[in-house]
Amino acid sequence: MRRLALILFALVALAPALFADFGDGGDYSGGSSDGSSSSSSSDWGSSSSSSSDWGSSSSSDYGSSGGGSGEFTSEDAIWLGITVVVILVICGGSIISQSISARVRYKAAQAEQAAPARDWAEPLRARDPNFSRVLFMDFANLVFVKYHEARGKQGKREMILPYLGKSLRQTVMKDSTCVDGVVVGGRAVKGAGYDSGGAFVTVIFRANVFEIVGGTRTRTFVEQALTFAAPPNYQTPAPEKLMALGCPKCGSPEELALDGRCKSCGASADAEKGWQVIAAAQIKREVKGPEQRRIGHFNRGLDKPTIFDGNLGAALRELHARDTAFSLEEFRQRAEHIFRELQEGWAARDVARLRPHLSDGLFYSVRFALTRNDDLRLEYVCADINIYKFEVARIEHDAFFDAITVRMYCTMVDYALDAQGELFKGDNKSKRDYSEYWTFLRRSGVSGAHDAGTCPSCGAPLDKINMAGVCGYCNAKIVSGNFDWVLAQIDQDEEYRG
Repeated sequence: MRRLALILFALVALAPALFADFGDGGDYSGGSSDGSSSSSSSDWGSSSSSSSDWGSSSSSDYGSSGGGSGEFTSEDAIWLGITVVVILVICGGSIISQSISARVRYKAAQAEQAAPARDWAEPLRARDPNFSRVLFMDFANLVFVKYHEARGKQGKREMILPYLGKSLRQTVMKDSTCVDGVVVGGRAVKGAGYDSGGAFVTVIFRANVFEIVGGTRTRTFVEQALTFAAPPNYQTPAPEKLMALGCPKCGSPEELALDGRCKSCGASADAEKGWQVIAAAQIKREVKGPEQRRIGHFNRGLDKPTIFDGNLGAALRELHARDTAFSLEEFRQRAEHIFRELQEGWAARDVARLRPHLSDGLFYSVRFALTRNDDLRLEYVCADINIYKFEVARIEHDAFFDAITVRMYCTMVDYALDAQGELFKGDNKSKRDYSEYWTFLRRSGVSGAHDAGTCPSCGAPLDKINMAGVCGYCNAKIVSGNFDWVLAQIDQDEEYRG
């Protein structure tokens, strides 16, 4: 009887350990984003507190309970020890099993997060062999920036009219809010394909839009979904025509007349329709006010696994077959040179240093950001740049371009001082450690490599590249990708989806 009592006593003593949910600890790190896991952690803690409650109450109960001789023999001690060992083994096995299970679930969640998204461009290429994913995203980025910059501005807004549907065209013409500039922080395709009206692509943009309201410059964060549509039989034109944002019929870059007609060919804004923004849905809008100090480094996505395209190996072999002179090492050297030029050019506020390496779509956002830094009288410091890891994540090929997306890991001194020399952004006492996905493009059929510090067309220095990306020595537009790799897109590691 005493033995049974001792076994029951041990079971009661260790009951909290038997019934505690040990899986919460493993799930916590995977669910911390919404804060829900912290409650599980607290629940586990309350079970633990009940264990200490048991210790105080049962101790006094045990001392006051009589019955039998009240003697605790060595045989009882052996039985108690065996019981405790058995229960500990059971509990330990349960802990290990649930811990392994939690680890498996966590790794599965990471794998699912790292899995590349379906190629949304595939159904569009099936009907439009010229469709280029990287070209379209560069075009969409340019249209988004110009759409906002056109608000409230006579002349500039006429240029964007051919790329807006009728309802949006009227909205822009009536909008009196003047936009000083746009900085795009992220973009992602929500949906793409064909419906009864033709092709469509919905792109979600996250950006800072700088509006002039009552003479005051205000920074507003917007998350906006723009839906682009094209006729069912639409075929993507050459990149030079698509990115010109001029008349969609004759390609004239001249501003349209007030009635929306091209001054060169007389076509209306609806003539020769290509991609147009037919809807602009506001998802989020937050007025942030003037630029604020932000001390410290924030690296939210550095620990995320790299998202590799499932077809990467085959795509690399195909690139080597198309361009037998292609060298991954030479590409890495060019990419790292461009990376350093952008960091150092940004710190020097030298837009001419940046221009030879950026596509048109990316350049407009970067140029405005530099202008904003001048307005704020910020002095940026970038030094000790160390690219310590370089991973090719995706290689694409289409009718117009080859594109390579790489994830670059870097440490560097990176901070900004205000006009009084006080720290405004970053950390001047420690290095920043971060990673980003950079996408470079080059025209299909181009082969070999050039010195990244010279014009890839004529070999001259890069000291006469105008804001259109044209070399002053040979008159070639070197930012088109017609000669060598240029940077077309930058994605933060926490936003990249493949």
